[in-house]
Amino acid sequence: MEQQFLKLREQTTHGNVLFPMTIYDIVSDCSLQERIYCHWHEENEFLVVTEGTGELHLNDELIRITAGNIAFIPSNQIHLVTCEAGRPFSFFALVFHPNLLNSSVCDTLQQQYLDPVLRQDTLFPLIRTENGGWEGEVRRLLNEIHALFLQKDYGYELLIKARLCEAWYHCCRHALQKEKAAGTHSDYQISLVKSIIEYIRIHYEEPVSLRDLALQFHLSEGHLCRFFKSMTRMSPVEYINFYRVSMSAELLRRSDARIGEIALQTGFDNISYYNRTFRKYMHMTPSQFRRSENP
Repeated sequence: MEQQFLKLREQTTHGNVLFPMTIYDIVSDCSLQERIYCHWHEENEFLVVTEGTGELHLNDELIRITAGNIAFIPSNQIHLVTCEAGRPFSFFALVFHPNLLNSSVCDTLQQQYLDPVLRQDTLFPLIRTENGGWEGEVRRLLNEIHALFLQKDYGYELLIKARLCEAWYHCCRHALQKEKAAGTHSDYQISLVKSIIEYIRIHYEEPVSLRDLALQFHLSEGHLCRFFKSMTRMSPVEYINFYRVSMSAELLRRSDARIGEIALQTGFDNISYYNRTFRKYMHMTPSQFRRSENP
């Protein structure tokens, strides 16, 4: 199964290391099945339909898309676009790597607004822009990005990133508001999760296990896991790794210490595990990150 998944990985490079995004304009009057083949990639994708009607096959879901719709395709998700033969259908695909929006260090903005989407804990709905409102604003911003990309005037990269962040804000705000409406948290729960996070941030350089946290806060390991994930969308172990990677990224950026030393300083006792964990959250290896920060 894993081998089949890997075979579907798209080999095309979208943009470059310094500016990892591009836009593809697709215009067709026949079936797109042969052209937009079944594939996946590390990049996220906004698919903006400009004319006609087609179908987006996203994993096991079939989504009908029509002019005015915007579909968001998360990274590493198998997808395929088709349309009915003989009928006009056009769209543009804005494909961008998470690194375009990621900060160099895993900060609060990344934790709250980027990672939940990248982990698919929070998913954007199919955006229907005919009703205006926030959906119409997202459509306006993506159209503006499209125009900026085609013109490529001085500073267009900066403007594109600003517009993309704004579009991301509208999508996140809508998705997260829907989640919050489903349930609110008490002052005690908020205080407890803040205390757990503070404990992790103080002791991240030390061995910190789920058992240690459970004993510290007088909870069972199972209850601690369920509670912490309901509040942060991450398990305690995921958050520990997330924060350790954040701290190691800062050291990679401002120190000349060897990568193995940095791993040990930030709580990782296994260099292979550190490399895998760093890549999971930063979408590049520690050495690649250091080179990108110090060209």
